[in-house]
Amino acid sequence: MDAARFTMQPGPLHTAKDHSALEALVKIICSGRYFQRLAPDILRSILRQGSLIKAAKDTLLIREGDTAPPQIYILVKGSVAIISNDKFVLRLNQPGDLIGEMAVIQGTPRSADVVAESECDLVTFPAELLKIEKNSPHASVLYVLFSHAMAAKLRITTAQSLIRRNQRITSKGDIHIGVIDTNQEDRVAAREALGSCWQEAEIMEFDSPRSFLDFPSAYRFDVIVSDVDFFDDFQNDWNSISSFVRSMKLRGAHIIILSKSCNDANRREFLIQHGADDVVGKPCPTFDLKHIISRTRVAYYKNLELDRVESDAETDPLTGLANRRRLDQLLEALVTVYPENQREFSLVMIDVDNFKFYNDNQGHQMGDEALKSVATLLASNLRRGDLAARFGGEEFVIVVPDCGKALAVELAEKLRLAIEQADFPCQEQQPSGNLTVTLGVASFPGDANQLDALLKQADEYLFEGKRRGRNRVVSSDEHT
Repeated sequence: MDAARFTMQPGPLHTAKDHSALEALVKIICSGRYFQRLAPDILRSILRQGSLIKAAKDTLLIREGDTAPPQIYILVKGSVAIISNDKFVLRLNQPGDLIGEMAVIQGTPRSADVVAESECDLVTFPAELLKIEKNSPHASVLYVLFSHAMAAKLRITTAQSLIRRNQRITSKGDIHIGVIDTNQEDRVAAREALGSCWQEAEIMEFDSPRSFLDFPSAYRFDVIVSDVDFFDDFQNDWNSISSFVRSMKLRGAHIIILSKSCNDANRREFLIQHGADDVVGKPCPTFDLKHIISRTRVAYYKNLELDRVESDAETDPLTGLANRRRLDQLLEALVTVYPENQREFSLVMIDVDNFKFYNDNQGHQMGDEALKSVATLLASNLRRGDLAARFGGEEFVIVVPDCGKALAVELAEKLRLAIEQADFPCQEQQPSGNLTVTLGVASFPGDANQLDALLKQADEYLFEGKRRGRNRVVSSDEHT
């Protein structure tokens, strides 16, 4: 059932007589990202210990610094904002999102305000149900069950953050901004404001949502400025608008909606709930638009600098590529987040052919230089958002998000040719007369939907390439 259409009378759920509404509630929360692994019967038992409440817009659910016994909320519908020190931190707007769990875990005063951005339905659980007696070795069943959901929340939130960070730090200094508007004059005005405030950015214009959606999905944007007035009926087209905003978010973008629709408070709320970061009504004074763009630019570079400092500790010292730790973190993040949106990614496993022969004959120092040159060629031929990592020795792995098998094979062939055509010192002494690589390509979830199995499959394709004579790309059991 769609959460937006859910209706149920507020009150304690253990006394609820509308069983169909209770079952609908179970299905809505079960579909959420944090409770998917929980059996419906168990979730139903949890919910019966809580109460359904309705919170009006601007209701303060949690106050920063509050020391009262904590409550946990499960969001059913609506949107809440997390605010700390009067600054917006996070928006929660997905059915099944958890609110207030950190105070239960840490037993400390609340670290932020939680405010309803729109009318919300929530299931709330009183503090005594989650209480653990001092020095007691036992915890309530409810506490233990919520702990699983809390762990899932932390895992997903961390994964999303890692994916966004990888998109930023692989930008190579290029900034991509998209402008989507059917009105040419408005596109020109947005471009001029962007060009004035963000001179180093590459700006792309789209004259319709279709032209944007038809653009290769692997292309990443840092910011998108978009109208939504091209949808004829905002109220009846809400599902299309929600999908459109989500498609922009999947490109990794900070979304600024610049539209006449934003002059309506209810529509602004809807857009914010569905992923927009800023909403601005048309006509918008040039100064106001430039102010929003400048603020976004400052925040972008602050986050980028922090990301790059963190990534320095996750870099292979010889090649400058990501090390095994960063590779493992990104792969775990992708298999955690991508299934929810039915997205795919690919792995390219690469091994330098006859490298031991090269190392033994040219010396380890020359061998190290060859590995550094291979790493440079790999990194320079990737898309933004792709990750090149040293897997170990002379073996490398390329992670290609939002990329199916066919495109990944094209990329692998491009990498193979780049190395085959490069000039390495003394390469003519190699058994094949050249320094080359063999590549195995596996895709998620087509080849495997578990990380270990995916790596194993890519490795098997790589081994098959070696068996067939090296210097080739293998992506299946058939000849490639």
